[in-house]
Amino acid sequence: MRYRREIDGLRAVAVIPVILFHAGFASFSGGFVGVDVFFVISGFLITSILLADLSKGSFSLLKFYERRARRILPVLFFVILCCTPFAWWWLMPLDFEDYLQSVVAVSTFSSNILFWLESDYFATASELKPLLHTWSLAVEEQYYIFFPLLLMGGWAWGRRRLLIALSVLFVASLCLAQWAAYTHAPANFFLLPSRGWELLIGAFAAFYTTKHGEISATPLTHQLISMMGLVSILASVVLFDVSVPFPSVYALLPTLGTVAIILFAREGTWVHRVLGMPVLVGIGLISYSAYLWHQPIFAFTKYTRFSEPSEALMLSLAVASFGLSYLSWRFVENPFRSRQRFSQRAIFKGAGVASVAVIAAASLALVFGVPPRTQPDLQLSVGLYYPENRQLQADSWTVLRQTSGDEKYGVDNNPFDHTLWFDDSDDRSKLLIVGNSHSKDMYNLLSASPEASKRFQIARFGVEIANIDAGFFASPNYQAADTVIFVSQYKRVDFSKLGAPVIASLAAGKRTAVVKNIYEFEEFLNRTYADFLFQMLLGEMPAEEITPADIKKINHKHYLQFTERRSDLRLRQSDEAIEQLAAQQPKLVVLDRMDYVCDHAEQTCWAMGDQFQKYFYDYAHHTVEGVRFFGQRIDAVNWLGPITDEAVLGD
Repeated sequence: MRYRREIDGLRAVAVIPVILFHAGFASFSGGFVGVDVFFVISGFLITSILLADLSKGSFSLLKFYERRARRILPVLFFVILCCTPFAWWWLMPLDFEDYLQSVVAVSTFSSNILFWLESDYFATASELKPLLHTWSLAVEEQYYIFFPLLLMGGWAWGRRRLLIALSVLFVASLCLAQWAAYTHAPANFFLLPSRGWELLIGAFAAFYTTKHGEISATPLTHQLISMMGLVSILASVVLFDVSVPFPSVYALLPTLGTVAIILFAREGTWVHRVLGMPVLVGIGLISYSAYLWHQPIFAFTKYTRFSEPSEALMLSLAVASFGLSYLSWRFVENPFRSRQRFSQRAIFKGAGVASVAVIAAASLALVFGVPPRTQPDLQLSVGLYYPENRQLQADSWTVLRQTSGDEKYGVDNNPFDHTLWFDDSDDRSKLLIVGNSHSKDMYNLLSASPEASKRFQIARFGVEIANIDAGFFASPNYQAADTVIFVSQYKRVDFSKLGAPVIASLAAGKRTAVVKNIYEFEEFLNRTYADFLFQMLLGEMPAEEITPADIKKINHKHYLQFTERRSDLRLRQSDEAIEQLAAQQPKLVVLDRMDYVCDHAEQTCWAMGDQFQKYFYDYAHHTVEGVRFFGQRIDAVNWLGPITDEAVLGD
């Protein structure tokens, strides 16, 4: 296959938007489509090679995998090797465990499956995963495993029947993507079955060019269609954003645009001249290394900061990633592609040894742990301040997991919630808390309240408000409850759904309360607002001069500014929906969590204790320490007064 420099230029058009999208530039809101462009290019190039060899009767599966190993593995393992010391030094323990798991997954070509199970690609927390971007490599690697075998097996059928079979797979994959984009978005994004059609688009182009060569058309046709292809890709980069269901039929715009360039951007066209410019060809040559380097650089930078990095910094890091890319391309990628330097046997042996070593080292570290960092972490050196919010989150579920005997007890769909928690021989009134993860907070809070514990038996039913159904009303705890409290982080879909269960509970004669959406303090990626304030003050004064009162007052000022502006539309709408419901249902009790979080007379909103222990592990969820403190606070302010003063308890 002859070298086509415009395809290297097309690689540059793919990688630059991806990097700038991950850097956070709003003008590249659809930059993620660069991955789709890469898929089409890979499908075209790989299929062209396979078809050429099959046509000549010289196809060798071993030789094919050798080429893929030379291309992919050396620089991939080099990047992992470089990243691991920084991951050990900077990442919190649970995040480092996740990193080690991703190292194992990358080495076994399954990181797309791991990240599908772990996260949403567009979620904020995903930005902090150094190896998140390797999901696309895993998709390609899985394709490289199956597709050559499919072509080998189908070659005897004849070209026409093989194309029919591939067309069926293409349609099935595209239909799956369109359906799953709205029903199973994470799986749709990460997994091969709904991505395969993008690679097959490139494969179909290869089938055409290997048989017919260049498309025979007028110069104007080549000019117009290749320009339309480039415009399609650039339009996707600019017009798409994370709200677009993807991949789906929307992905046809950049993928068909890529095929249009491959088939019509022949010599003499404007697009061929642009993509053949030395700067774009040069970037295209190092695009694989650039793709590998940029995400770890961005993730580590964001992870170690307590505010959003500036655009200037992110642009500088993007440029730096290209500098590193050139070095790894020059001194790692190129040498390993040389058969004179490294024989086939050396490549396979080296790849095997490296894979086993990486998997073994990461697995052993996961099982036995790693040496602690020797340098004291400034974040751990003041009072009881603890920066690992994921651990604080996990700890907040301990009581419910011990109560249920279920280590996986979580937000919803818990079998234990459909069993009876209440004891009929206990004279205390029966109180059921209903909702998502915030109902976990409320369960912990009331359990930690001496007054509530004295008055109530407490149970929880974990469910999103919009998903409350007949199963909830049939549950034994609801049937037995005297009081029902609904508490959640109300989403827009909940606003119209909340009334039905509330009205049903009131109609059943139960004392019923709805807790307003708690104010949501800012987060900075994996840091809470308290983390940000603490580190800000730590940078302005010696640690011994900082007092928790400083943070409480800044927190209070922040909250007051919000209540004056009421700038968060969802929070305002949730409060309005609850107030309207209360106006229609006079017996409904409305509770506001900010009544115990803040003390306006003292100009205080509590986010930390006297020894800098955090009371929130994210925007609004309580830590164990927070529950202990706020459990006392709700008694001090008689927060449950509207329920306890009017309810007939113990009958």
